[in-house]
Amino acid sequence: MASFPQLSVLESLEASLAAATHLEPKHAAAVGAARALAAKIDAWDVIVQWALDDASQHENSRPAVPANDNTSLGTYARYLEQLALTVPAVKNAPAARPADPAPAPVATGAASISSLQDRVARRTGR
Repeated sequence: MASFPQLSVLESLEASLAAATHLEPKHAAAVGAARALAAKIDAWDVIVQWALDDASQHENSRPAVPANDNTSLGTYARYLEQLALTVPAVKNAPAARPADPAPAPVATGAASISSLQDRVARRTGR
């Protein structure tokens, strides 16, 4: 199994860019945006650590972390996909849990009462 060094998001992006042979000058804008997002994600990790350190100095204190950034990682992943820096799912990976079946359509009016009565009758054996 391959081993991967512990790198920042920006360092990991740079490693992927260095290995990518398909990128051309026309990709410069997307690469620049991906780099900016990677730096932002790395900076957020530092800010969170500072807040955790501050909170640990006071008993029962919550970290004073700014509002969560819940969009940067998803946006960053889309830039990776656009730059073709992602890989297909591993073939021998454990199978994903199958999706729950869609619920049966809900009937309305008299049909719904009749349908409900039929289901109750089947379940109770009446």
